[in-house]
Amino acid sequence: MMTEINSASGSKQVLSKNQILGLGILSLILVVVLFAFLNRPTEGLQEGKIVLTAGDNKLAVLTLDDLKKLPAVQKKMTIHTSRGNEEHEYTMTSLLDVLNGADPKLTAGYARIVTKGIDNYTSGVNMAEVLEPDNVYIAYLDHSQLLKTKSGQDGSLQIVICNDPNGQRFTKFLVSIDLQN
Repeated sequence: MMTEINSASGSKQVLSKNQILGLGILSLILVVVLFAFLNRPTEGLQEGKIVLTAGDNKLAVLTLDDLKKLPAVQKKMTIHTSRGNEEHEYTMTSLLDVLNGADPKLTAGYARIVTKGIDNYTSGVNMAEVLEPDNVYIAYLDHSQLLKTKSGQDGSLQIVICNDPNGQRFTKFLVSIDLQN
């Protein structure tokens, strides 16, 4: 079997069945490598602590007690999930306050933040979203109760993005915040 494709120059090229199979296998390998990278071990990370990094540089390790010392807000939210609507009353501190507490120059030096949970869930937020008033927070209480860790203990942390009503970018079991250019 031969398949004709048009190249950028307008000429036709013919791919054999083996070439198509080879491209498919190569694509699968790339997908596996990508997922392996995104799900790499979280060695040295533990719930109740957030490691703040910029590339290979560890900038700070923040604990629940550190976050409680920062200004807190309470916010009632309805999160629309695949399981239905969930009602929350979070107590949280602004991610902007956290970053400024580590180094006020961080918000000017980086464009994106990648958050990671102990369960390897990875999400991202643009620095512009962090700079928006009343938008990106780190929550530690819900209905005045400490958030539960993945293993059911008290003391987990969670990214909350107020302008994301579906909660798809919320990172539960937060353990890592990586600043990127």
